[in-house]
Amino acid sequence: MKNNPTVRVVSATEAKNKFGEMIKHAYAADEHLIVEKSGIPVVAIIPMADYQQLVKPRAIAPAVEQKVTAESKRMAAIRDLQEFLKRVHTTMPDVDEEEGERLIQQTVDEIRAERAHKILAESRATYTPRRRTHRKK
Repeated sequence: MKNNPTVRVVSATEAKNKFGEMIKHAYAADEHLIVEKSGIPVVAIIPMADYQQLVKPRAIAPAVEQKVTAESKRMAAIRDLQEFLKRVHTTMPDVDEEEGERLIQQTVDEIRAERAHKILAESRATYTPRRRTHRKK
């Protein structure tokens, strides 16, 4: 469970209308949502990893716990990747889209040429010519 997760209060109507978006925010942004009906808090939408910490370990079926653990690891990896990409993005030079596409294509072409050269070199190293046999007429 995150030390200070974002907590947001929403109405039951808003929760109904934006349920998919709220689920995404709960697991992707580690956000806790409190749903109110007629101004009374009735339920909370929280990431599964946080729920897992709130309930007794035996209350969750082993198969569900495995899925939750796997998903928690996947989401942590996604958050790490997003943070890494943000750091990389801040250090990248400003390049317009056309120049970026050209650089990408140049890199792809170079990699393909290197692979083709390697394959050709490997095939030459393993090639042994067949001996010709002459037939008598």
